[in-house]
Amino acid sequence: MSTLSDRPSPPAEQTKPAPYWEGSTHLHIACVICGDRTPEALVMMKSGVVFSSSPLTFHIFTEDHLHKDFSKELDTWQDVIDARVTYKFYPVAYPKTEDTKTWRENFKPCATMRLFIPTTTEIESVIYMDTDILFLSPVERIWKHFSRFNDTQLAAVAPESEDLVNGWYPRFARHPFYGQAGINSGVMLMNMTRIRAVNGGTWQKELIEIFHEYRHNISWGDQCLLNIYFYRHPELVRSYSCEWNYRPDHCMYGVNNCQLSNSKTPQILHGNRRAFHDQPRQPFFKAVYDEFVSLPAVNKVDGAAMARRMDKDFKSISKDRCMLARSFLLLSIRQSARSVSSRVVRLRSEKAAAAEKAKL
Repeated sequence: MSTLSDRPSPPAEQTKPAPYWEGSTHLHIACVICGDRTPEALVMMKSGVVFSSSPLTFHIFTEDHLHKDFSKELDTWQDVIDARVTYKFYPVAYPKTEDTKTWRENFKPCATMRLFIPTTTEIESVIYMDTDILFLSPVERIWKHFSRFNDTQLAAVAPESEDLVNGWYPRFARHPFYGQAGINSGVMLMNMTRIRAVNGGTWQKELIEIFHEYRHNISWGDQCLLNIYFYRHPELVRSYSCEWNYRPDHCMYGVNNCQLSNSKTPQILHGNRRAFHDQPRQPFFKAVYDEFVSLPAVNKVDGAAMARRMDKDFKSISKDRCMLARSFLLLSIRQSARSVSSRVVRLRSEKAAAAEKAKL
């Protein structure tokens, strides 16, 4: 007969490592989608998943009937299944005092909704992204710009142009604009807490007033309204350089307007004016976009292989002045993929070590 002391001890309770992203800063990205932009928006989101290793939430302002299309795709992504990446839907809803049709149809369908995001959510900070955007570097990098805000700044954007004479706003604008060349608001860091509190909580009220005063003089919808707002309040906005919002205008005229170099590579690509879909006129931008379309939505991308595939596609492009950015973009892809992979490995190792320590 066996005694109690002869019996094997029960196995020690296993302490699983926490998810590698636990404890990292939670990142938030907001976008507004109406009409036919769902596929493009999903590619933008995928680029954010590929190039991030922190917890990430997408705040999606869209029409009710599009929820199913988003969920059908997003729920297949491994990072969504693992809960590193989450998403939330919000309605496209304008202030009740305003005519919804007038606002909704100004410039792109419901693009002006982004002006009202601060008053419709309780998010503290968010990166607002147009749908025609691709991350080429870790989302964590641009998020660091929030820590560089001074005591008054509540937003950060890139200039509309680096050419202070021939930029669009100096030549064509029929309204005031920020700085010497205006801003491009396609990638915009928003400290929502400050926005909600600014000037006694008048952000929304003043933008509505600006809209009614200048609605017949603006060409680019919400971007023009923001230009007028920050013209009035320049102390509220921070400007970062063009590699954080690299657009066809920076290269299509054959001039390296953004002054790219091996130490200043494109971090975010903005295919405005349908550049991601314009094969005849913008084959360089379309080739980059097509690569992201084909990628799986996981942050385990082989940056070297990705760069090789893109470079192969670039070699078939004979006439596109934006090819001047080719080597710098490929360098950015390779460096960013290594950076994400290294951070994930380091975080996993730290969590595994913590789990082992907890067993002692």
